[in-house]
Amino acid sequence: MNKYKYIFFDCMETIVDLYELPKGNDYALWAFKGSGVEHYWNDFIEFAKYYETSKIEIGVTLEMDEEYELIRRFELLVDKSKSIGLNIKTEVVTKLYENYWRTYKSKCYISPEVREVIIQLSKRYKLAIVSNFMVKDGIEELLFSNGIGELFDFIITSINVGWRKPHSRIYEISMQSAGCNNSEIIFVGDDYENDYLTPQRMGMKSIFLDKYDSQRAGTERVSSFNELKTALLI
Repeated sequence: MNKYKYIFFDCMETIVDLYELPKGNDYALWAFKGSGVEHYWNDFIEFAKYYETSKIEIGVTLEMDEEYELIRRFELLVDKSKSIGLNIKTEVVTKLYENYWRTYKSKCYISPEVREVIIQLSKRYKLAIVSNFMVKDGIEELLFSNGIGELFDFIITSINVGWRKPHSRIYEISMQSAGCNNSEIIFVGDDYENDYLTPQRMGMKSIFLDKYDSQRAGTERVSSFNELKTALLI
């Protein structure tokens, strides 16, 4: 593996895991419950309906894989809520957004195994993050607050680029930032399309973090970071 200079990692569910994966209306619930502004809606069902409508309305204005900041959903949601006066809309948006992010962070962790392997890999390779995320500076906060942010040469996120994986632009910017040949980069992540197939098409080597043992034929895969360490360090 000495011919490789960089390892690009996806972040969420690759390096940073969640104690519980979001499902259904969880994103809306994480913003609503405990926000202190719940009384502006009849109940969570009404809030969730506004949230989903706002998400759809924003989505139809965007191109495929175009990214936007999550706070826009709350801005549109609050704007639609007739019970909220113009003079307090910004305050309500802020409380929803901050509550969402506080709740989200409380569900995140980096396992000791992942932390140790990242430290070991950083001694042989340059490391970088290339990840989809809708909270500005959110990935940076998660990594630095867990004590490993300084191990990455750079962090590229969809919210800063304006395009989500698998759009080519986020990979192109990442490869330009690395300043080496595409063939000298290894991409590691848990999404088969975004982190395995597309990096290969862009000229990188890729390794699929197959945590759920999907058994995809012909795929270079590992099921854990300890297996990744064996593949890249031994």
